[in-house]
Amino acid sequence: MRARIVGPPSQEPLLRAVARAADLQVGQVTIGGYPDGEREVRLHDSLWGQAAVLLCSTGPPVDALTMTLALLADAARRAGAVRIVAVVPYMGYARSDRLAEWGRPIGARVVADLWQAAGVTHLVALDLHNPASVGFFTIPVLEVSALELFAEALRPAEGQVIVAPDAGAAKRVSRLSTMLGRPMAVAAKARLGPESPRILQVCGAVAGRDVVVLDDMISTGATVEQVVAALRAEGARHVDVAASHAVMSGAAEARLRRLGLRRLIVTDSLPYGPSVPWPELEVRSVAPLLARAVTACLE
Repeated sequence: MRARIVGPPSQEPLLRAVARAADLQVGQVTIGGYPDGEREVRLHDSLWGQAAVLLCSTGPPVDALTMTLALLADAARRAGAVRIVAVVPYMGYARSDRLAEWGRPIGARVVADLWQAAGVTHLVALDLHNPASVGFFTIPVLEVSALELFAEALRPAEGQVIVAPDAGAAKRVSRLSTMLGRPMAVAAKARLGPESPRILQVCGAVAGRDVVVLDDMISTGATVEQVVAALRAEGARHVDVAASHAVMSGAAEARLRRLGLRRLIVTDSLPYGPSVPWPELEVRSVAPLLARAVTACLE
């Protein structure tokens, strides 16, 4: 099926890498806004009888990009696209995946409804915060994982313990530890607020061992900071951190630089670049993973 790929200018490097790997034409699009904050998009190519591939990570600014993707889907449908594949390497609101208490929304469900109503027919996502979020969609969802990239990066080292920063990350960490044939540990965490996690204890043997903390995202860096402190208090040696999504909100970069990490491995699911050179930072491209998924959606 013929297809064109479009997305926000801020994500053009990843978009073009996916286009090359999946052999897609890059479409022309104008994305802007009005003084009052409303978003505006315009597709410049006819999509009649074709597929539209919309690559848009909905990271900061989350609301603007979430709406941009919905508007792109509606524009593609009105331009004649017969299939609309949303490629969302990072999905904003994915952490709002359950009814935490009465009177609060389920943000992931709201976003799913928005995109589907706008015309998205297939979704490709990378390492959702909770894989159960797939259930909020009624369209086909193909979730891919960066674990193979992390396994490739970490395989040359030996004897590392793979650490989950909380119980929610344990399944992901278990998969990576199995891939590498290495032990795992879990940090028990109580969250006192959105930016104030509190690590209670480390469950697993890390004394005298090199460790890798694996999470789906780094937002403010507060969780990583406290996990690293707990691991060092337990006698861990060198600490590496790997995360699929470098959200890096606020002072996250400064916070992580102070930790003395040996390696910080992230992907290009979000257009993050350090403010100054950062030798410990390694960015692995998810373009081949996304291209394979897009190709499967277009068959």
